Amino acid sequence: MGPVAVAKHLSAFLPAHPIVSMGSTGSHSSIGPVSAAPWGSASILPISWMYIAMMGADGLKRATQMAILNANYLAKRLSSHYPVLYRGKNGFVAHECIFDFRQFKESAGIEVEDVAKRLMDYGFHAPTVSFPVAGTMMVEPTESESKAEIDRFCEAMILIRDEIRQIEEGKADRLSNVLKNAPHTAELVTKSEWTYSYSREKAAFPAPWVKENKFWPFVGRINNVLGDRNLVCSCLPIENYQ
Repeated sequence: MGPVAVAKHLSAFLPAHPIVSMGSTGSHSSIGPVSAAPWGSASILPISWMYIAMMGADGLKRATQMAILNANYLAKRLSSHYPVLYRGKNGFVAHECIFDFRQFKESAGIEVEDVAKRLMDYGFHAPTVSFPVAGTMMVEPTESESKAEIDRFCEAMILIRDEIRQIEEGKADRLSNVLKNAPHTAELVTKSEWTYSYSREKAAFPAPWVKENKFWPFVGRINNVLGDRNLVCSCLPIENYQ
């Protein structure tokens, strides 16, 4: 929440609102509203205020310490498997760490998106991908993750590095492998016909602990570029709104 400031020549592109006057820009802005509330959702502010009020100064300090500790623990455990970008002068990261996957594109044909999709087979929604650096993954464990959960994520990332290594060493196909075909849905794994060179178990249950609480992705890999270039509207035809 806060003001949006632009140069004068961009004022016509600021959002307006049909009910509340937006000042000098509202009368000649052709953009219209961008949300139901004129200035965004005010409900966002109480959430932050309540968190600060309930935590207090000591709690906020402790949460910050834990967030930084968790991120550095993650970076330390995985630094021998993936390069870590943007360390400080003492070798530490802040509250998040960035793992670099760009070298795998040449060595194994694997990109950060493949790792993100494969993490779903391990039961994880991928962290931030290709921001702030393309081809990287930014992981922010925050103060709320337990050590057991962070260790589980680390194990998944280490196993994925081994899967990449299998491709690099020619033991797995460069074009059809567990990463390129990820995520593996229940429908795919339970089909009578299985045409992949790796087993169904390796596809869906890559680690023993995955069997204890398996999350099944609902859909497999989609063509992101094709989808971005060929948008399909799922709403009613425009005539229905006239």
